[in-house]
Amino acid sequence: MEYPVMPQRRSEKDVLITKESLVKAPLEIVFDVITDLKLFEELEEGVKSVTITSEIKEGKGMKSHWVLQDQSTGEAWELDEEIIYSCRPYQYAYVGYAGGKDYSGVHTLTANPDGTTSHLFNEAFYFDVDPEVYDEVVGGMVTNVKKEAEKRAAAGK
Repeated sequence: MEYPVMPQRRSEKDVLITKESLVKAPLEIVFDVITDLKLFEELEEGVKSVTITSEIKEGKGMKSHWVLQDQSTGEAWELDEEIIYSCRPYQYAYVGYAGGKDYSGVHTLTANPDGTTSHLFNEAFYFDVDPEVYDEVVGGMVTNVKKEAEKRAAAGK
């Protein structure tokens, strides 16, 4: 892995949220969950739809269009996201653009000797957000990733 585990801040006002999770599932399964963007319609509060918009369907260069509901304001908004780094099954990073509501994130996975996976997720918001609300939303997403990966691991997928 050569990519930084934390997105770069642009200003003092940026909100950076960090979440860690120990997932009782193999690395590959966790990576499959966090890179299944359509699944985020179920995993993350406020995500209404995700559409892959590029010819690239996985990895670096994959682009998607997201329809969301801002969890701080209730406002509906849309954005475009692009995977800017992918090192399967260890790490991927993305940027999202929405005319002033830009953000970036990095998922970093580490295999543990006992077969579990450590999931470190950092997301930076470059627009005005309520840190408590977004901390809760991001935390909920990380918890849901854990549950989905563990469910798949138990099912042998």
